Amino acid sequence: MIEIDPHDRTDLTGPWAGFGFQAGHMFTPEGHQLEPCDMTWWSLTCNIAREWRLMMAEARTGMAKRPIPAVETSATAKSSVIYLAEVLRIRRGRRFGNGDPGSGAETSNVVYMSRGPRPRQRV
Repeated sequence: MIEIDPHDRTDLTGPWAGFGFQAGHMFTPEGHQLEPCDMTWWSLTCNIAREWRLMMAEARTGMAKRPIPAVETSATAKSSVIYLAEVLRIRRGRRFGNGDPGSGAETSNVVYMSRGPRPRQRV
């Protein structure tokens, strides 16, 4: 049976090539060292990234316009869950004026003012 000494360097292979473990810490291909406590939020970070990818894919295919059932709010609730895709869709609609397509109003052409070139400063 092979015993692995935790102080010896253990290199990972496959998609994790370049990463490895040594003395109870993980190291990256760039040479950064990760403490065990640095890895506690990976699951949350990966789940957020996955949800963001799905939300962007839905927005690209036009599925973002599907109705999402409203959630009843409780007066005693201390916190609530928001649906980020729905909030972004509503904000985008407000920003671009997509609220009432039958009004006949044209979209506004907003021009942002800038100060122009700065005067020379004395040294």
